[in-house]
Amino acid sequence: MAVDVVEVGSDTNQVAIRLQLSNPTKVAIRIDTWNYSLRVRNQEVYSGEWVSAITIPPESRLLTAIPAVVPFQSKPGPDSPWSVDGSLLYLEPTRFSQLLYDLGLNRPSTPLKASGPGMGSGGTIPSAS
Repeated sequence: MAVDVVEVGSDTNQVAIRLQLSNPTKVAIRIDTWNYSLRVRNQEVYSGEWVSAITIPPESRLLTAIPAVVPFQSKPGPDSPWSVDGSLLYLEPTRFSQLLYDLGLNRPSTPLKASGPGMGSGGTIPSAS
């Protein structure tokens, strides 16, 4: 949905990548791990992994945010086109699926992709939950 600069430092800017997740199924889905890259002006400025388990209730949408640190020389701002791509690892709702996930035998994932014409400012820095 958006990328906002939430804290400006001397060498880096902390940004929040704001997302809306949708769960069209009739069961809750737990997102476990995010693997993603952030590009500003077509240049990769951040790549990383974020572990923050959140549950999306059945047949609902959820607003959330993931963090990134952008080098100051990228000068993110309102005229900075951005894009995010990566994947979300999620946990299927059965106990057997959880056992396979914990053993590393079944790690289902779904792609993550978003883009926008410019970055905003303000808001909070995402924290692990």
